[in-house]
Amino acid sequence: MSSRPLLATSRSIRALRPEIEAATGLGFGRALAPDAISVVWGRRSLAGTGLRLIGRSILTVEPGPLISPYDSPERGLSSLRLSLDGVPFGDEAGLHTFDPWTRRPIPPDECRDKVTWLERRFLENDRPTILVGISRWKRPGLDVFVTGPAGKPVHAMNAEDAVAQARARDARILAWATRMPERLPSLCAEHGIPLARIEDGFLRSVGLGASLQPGASIVVDDSGIYYDPRTESRLARILRNDAFPPEIVSRAASLRRLVVERRLTKYNVGLAGDASSWPDDRRIVLVPGQVEDDASVRHGSPHVSSNLALLRAARARNPEAFLLYKPHPDVEAGFRPGAIPQADALALADRIVAGLSIVDLLDRAHHVETMTSLAGFEALIRGLTVAVHGRPFYAGWGLTEDLAPDADRGRRLALDELVAGALLVYPLYLDPVAMKPCTPEQLLDRLSESREAAAPSRLALSRRAQIVMRLRYAVLNPIVRLIRARRGIGGGR
Repeated sequence: MSSRPLLATSRSIRALRPEIEAATGLGFGRALAPDAISVVWGRRSLAGTGLRLIGRSILTVEPGPLISPYDSPERGLSSLRLSLDGVPFGDEAGLHTFDPWTRRPIPPDECRDKVTWLERRFLENDRPTILVGISRWKRPGLDVFVTGPAGKPVHAMNAEDAVAQARARDARILAWATRMPERLPSLCAEHGIPLARIEDGFLRSVGLGASLQPGASIVVDDSGIYYDPRTESRLARILRNDAFPPEIVSRAASLRRLVVERRLTKYNVGLAGDASSWPDDRRIVLVPGQVEDDASVRHGSPHVSSNLALLRAARARNPEAFLLYKPHPDVEAGFRPGAIPQADALALADRIVAGLSIVDLLDRAHHVETMTSLAGFEALIRGLTVAVHGRPFYAGWGLTEDLAPDADRGRRLALDELVAGALLVYPLYLDPVAMKPCTPEQLLDRLSESREAAAPSRLALSRRAQIVMRLRYAVLNPIVRLIRARRGIGGGR
């Protein structure tokens, strides 16, 4: 075909541009050149019939035999058959195979393995699903996570409607943990309906959930939820009971090294800071602030349950240390409660490191003091010592200094066993570009790409968007909480 331009004739063809250009080595043109090749979808295309009558050269594109349940022209097809003027283009069958996520050409055997993985993931959702309490901006990703042979999920916002829908469809119910209607557990138990809570996973996005950045990982918990120690969560059961075979521990070790090498965290926000004025001869202790109305703080940190109390405890335990206090990004943005007046914070801390990347801070710190922050887990995987005043999921296994009562779990775990449970066994992952389920390793690639493409930012959020979000949290959210309370829906984490 030398260098003749391609011309799209339908929306499907335009959506499949990456695959078609990779398979042919040609690019799509913008103007109707005399020697252009018209690209049509399917042999029975009406456009193709008309173009043949006027003697145009036609590249016909059809789905190939290797297609995952998540494939579509918009999300990419794992295989295509191409023919040019009726003659197979490529091998003798005209078959071209692609990575279902990146849309790059790959060998057929590799494609088959990847499609098989996606088919298995799809078949795991073998029961209809009712999703409860899912905000509209979260629904596209959540729908992909739980779509299966029975089709897409049905959304409900109150307990009675959810149970009625579940009974009619013999469905399970998955509820966003912080928006679960109070009556839902008892109604599900009464009618024998499987119920689980869902929440963001530990590798989430580039940007804050509070700023409506969709999450690329979730956890599904049929027991409790990982941040609320009042009920044993599925993650706690995994960590307490599972035998972690060598192959999964080895994979966890590799994943942990990748996370550290690529400098990734849950939200991947923050700027690099200037540490030139920090002392070289003092122990540097990082104190990560939290959102004070989170369930993990309210229910999991009985003696130290505010950011100011945490700072006081950290200073008392580390009187000679160089103390860094990092406000939680959602608190720093003004979205959630937990702010400490600057004078009060600086009476205890040597520096307030607002807006700085948690990775940069962990690189320079020796020790972390926390209530229940995920920063403690992120510090552990980077080799720091961690003192925990609450009962987060990573405490009590012999890896942290546990200061809260009843923190011991009765089992000792190696670090990569903890990583295996928290990052491999417990969560589900979604490629936020391809909008298909993926492995954590694949998500790391996407997060790295997304962070590198974004300009450095304190919060991965424009100033205008930050003002809008502050108004939302200050004005709209109280009204929403009142409506939810009247419907029997619980408050935020």
